[in-house]
Amino acid sequence: WAEAIQSNTEIADRRRDATVWIVGGDRSTESVWWATTIWVEYEKRIGRVQKDGRPEGYHICSTKTIAAPIEKVQKALEGEFSNITRVRDGKDIRAIWQTEGKGETDIEVQFASTGNKIGITLNHKRIPERDEADGARAYWSERLAAIKAALEA
Repeated sequence: WAEAIQSNTEIADRRRDATVWIVGGDRSTESVWWATTIWVEYEKRIGRVQKDGRPEGYHICSTKTIAAPIEKVQKALEGEFSNITRVRDGKDIRAIWQTEGKGETDIEVQFASTGNKIGITLNHKRIPERDEADGARAYWSERLAAIKAALEA
């Protein structure tokens, strides 16, 4: 795959275009995750990093809607992080997450109010390994479900 990506100058530097090209337009979750794995491994192989010297890695997204006041939802989510870099009340939280021996990853939580419910979108970015990304997806799904259960009880 690395040679095929590198030889196609239209996609060699564009993650989204490359993953769409790899899956041939199949946007199913399994196909996109497989294509992302190929792309992340390609970036590792060629030594591509971002401006800060870290690779882009894997990104996962977990969502949940909670019927509770925004203040309580935000406070509960702030309690999940030990290294918060920014909080904008009622809008978002940014944090640095330390992975097990593999370095720092970025987390951004966004809030959207709809009536008496709060929509949460949690993006966990720059995860270096596929198994860590799979674990993070399961972890955040479980944590958001637990927060929802606690706040709606």
